[in-house]
Amino acid sequence: MNTNRIIFISLLLLVLYGFFGALAISYQNFLNNACPHLFSIPVCYVVLAAYSLMLMSLLIPHKGCKHHFFSIGWGIAFIIALLASVAEFFSAGAVCPTAQAGMRGGSNLNVVIPTCYISLALLVAVLMLFIKGPYKKLCVLPT
Repeated sequence: MNTNRIIFISLLLLVLYGFFGALAISYQNFLNNACPHLFSIPVCYVVLAAYSLMLMSLLIPHKGCKHHFFSIGWGIAFIIALLASVAEFFSAGAVCPTAQAGMRGGSNLNVVIPTCYISLALLVAVLMLFIKGPYKKLCVLPT
């Protein structure tokens, strides 16, 4: 298996992990208001849409759309994850939901990691893989 294929599969798996994570939290929000709101829109829905754009960029064969969809989706998700992580770090209360218990409702684990921290780390890894794989492939000029 060549390196480009490994990078693409790794990238796809990380984006799918983010997508299904955002989907699970969006579902929790639908049931019991687990997400903070930006104006009147739950932030987890915006993050789900951003991960959806990144996922579509990996699955759509048109090369021009790949870069634009990925950039828009990644940018939105990254800004939200960065701002939420900063707010979570400096806030006395909970800002970000957790994967296990929504907005810090309790967990069976001793360590509960806010999803904004997980998403921020995931998005950095996704960007590195995208630049090393699909973006590099798009930028190669035919000779």
